[in-house]
Amino acid sequence: MENITYHIAPPDWTPEDPNPFTADGYYGSEWSCLYIWEGNDHGTKRGRKKKTGLLTCVKGRGVPRLAADLADYIRYEFLHGRQCIISIPPDMGKIFIERALAVTPEWSVIRSHDPKWIVHSTTVHGWAAIQACGELKSQARLHSEGVAIPNHGSEWFGEPEDYTEYIIMGDTGAEDTELVVASHLSDLKIEDRRAPYTPGARLFLDAHRLISDGLVVRDGIHVAKVYDHLPLDPYLIAAVTPADIDPKGKITVWTPRTFCLATLKYFSGIVGEVVPYEHLENG
Repeated sequence: MENITYHIAPPDWTPEDPNPFTADGYYGSEWSCLYIWEGNDHGTKRGRKKKTGLLTCVKGRGVPRLAADLADYIRYEFLHGRQCIISIPPDMGKIFIERALAVTPEWSVIRSHDPKWIVHSTTVHGWAAIQACGELKSQARLHSEGVAIPNHGSEWFGEPEDYTEYIIMGDTGAEDTELVVASHLSDLKIEDRRAPYTPGARLFLDAHRLISDGLVVRDGIHVAKVYDHLPLDPYLIAAVTPADIDPKGKITVWTPRTFCLATLKYFSGIVGEVVPYEHLENG
């Protein structure tokens, strides 16, 4: 992408302050912000600020691969027509941003830290529908086909409309995609990884093939996402359900953590190598 533009926030500015780049201090839907703060947090928080309504992603400077996330965030926001404000510690500054953009490969290049596999989770009914049509579909695509799905991303995180045009993928070793399923089933935002729920299917996909085929979109927040729809063939490696793991139905209660751990062990047997899951056992 050429001629990418962004704005560096003034010192001591926060996303709750008026817009320093407009005369009236207003943001509106055409503005977004990546706020990097001094903490060494490894996580990412996102949402709209109460006072300003500014779409904001917050990362600590200790986030792994921060430079790549920064570059991907700026590129994605620019691609979707939003004015991006970057708030960054003074000792990092514009030099860090420019270097991140210069050294971070485009989305279709497999990077050294890219995982071999990524996952997408769905409900029991969702998996039946996916099997019937042979592909994953974005929320916007499903809506266009008359399938009504609540837009929890907008409700809970203030996500812009373009997010519904993508199929979101997750890290194999994280329970996040299962939390999405649990939240969808309860119509509440579920964040407790030990909360009981009914899992459907956890789909393990060939990340490197998706990237090299130019299908992966990187937004600096999610592991990866794919636009509009994705055929299962040739990208699906395995779909793991409770019936695969526990064919006799001895397990009466699943949680996002226990199902994620069980699917990782099962998938490790399929691919013949250990997909890391130690942190789930110890967590």
